Amino acid sequence: MAKTKAATPDKEASAGMKAFKSSSEIESLYRFIHDNNLRAEARTLIEFALKKVAPAKKKRGRKKATLH
Repeated sequence: MAKTKAATPDKEASAGMKAFKSSSEIESLYRFIHDNNLRAEARTLIEFALKKVAPAKKKRGRKKATLH
């Protein structure tokens, strides 16, 4: 039996991202942003969207004791 490597989630995600970035609609969006000098506005919108989509980071460390 020949051993085959199973596709890892990281490779699948990166392949999906490459396909997403190379789609004609995304390329036209990038061109529109570049042609109209909207880089700062686009960055603000992307950061806002990523904050809404990405899970919140967990705080590390132990809890501080409170005095009652």
